[in-house]
Amino acid sequence: MSELLASFAAAGGAPPASHEVVRVHRDGTVRALAGTAWPGLGPASEAGAYAFALDPAALRELERLASELPPAPAAPLEPGSGRYVIEAGGERVQWDPFADSPGPLADRLRALLGEARAHPLAAVRLEVEGALTYRFTALGSEPVELTVARLSARVVAVPSPPADPPPLAWAREATPVDAAGDARVRLAPGESTAMRAELTLPDAPHHRIDGFARVSLEAAGERVDATLAAGPSVR
Repeated sequence: MSELLASFAAAGGAPPASHEVVRVHRDGTVRALAGTAWPGLGPASEAGAYAFALDPAALRELERLASELPPAPAAPLEPGSGRYVIEAGGERVQWDPFADSPGPLADRLRALLGEARAHPLAAVRLEVEGALTYRFTALGSEPVELTVARLSARVVAVPSPPADPPPLAWAREATPVDAAGDARVRLAPGESTAMRAELTLPDAPHHRIDGFARVSLEAAGERVDATLAAGPSVR
């Protein structure tokens, strides 16, 4: 793989802490690793390795932007807070994700991280079904080694069936569950594995059930740790 041109990372924040990074190389190769998703950067139900290539025009534009690395914002970061980081030409700039963007290079790299999610190389997607099955499906063209360290669920009585996916912050409200199934498995592309838990639901017209999984992946030669969120399942 050729020399690094520029990279962007999102890390930290409120538990579960995020970690995502995209690296663009001088030959136009884009490689991304997505662990726990930063809100708004990608689906919280997926993690793994992603890759695609920029066309020549897009690569030239990024080279131009990378030659003009913006100055670091003046405001210091709070200890333990989330942060965005870009690196290019041996220089590094980091800033608060809730502050103004430091410039077009940061905006373009952040967009590339989102675009990479459409090109899985070796990734896993979590879905929840019924009350309650956790289904993990391998995405991309390479196998994934999946280890499930912890499963949890958030169950809430609701007046009408919901449709919006759960935010990762709800993982802090979820209760651990025991589930039957393989906690460590190798998945070929397109293959899935399921782990089934038993839930007792209180009386209510509808229940919103969201599932969370703390996992480790060996994907495309990289280790990725992530908390995944999926749902809702409605009962």
